[in-house]
Amino acid sequence: MTAKFDYSVGEVVRVKSGAFQCFTARIERVDQDKATLQVMVKIFGRTEPIELGFLDVEKVTFTEEE
Repeated sequence: MTAKFDYSVGEVVRVKSGAFQCFTARIERVDQDKATLQVMVKIFGRTEPIELGFLDVEKVTFTEEE
């Protein structure tokens, strides 16, 4: 049994671990083969791309940015 992850470009996710824990980010690219996402995180007023694994994020259903 394998877990199914359904992420798509433009979705907002919350980072669950690492240096950017608790940050929200918008998905820019999904790589199903490597189980990674490229997301854009806003840091000190600038948006920076970072790569995270599917297990490092969770979907956000509400954000104040929208």
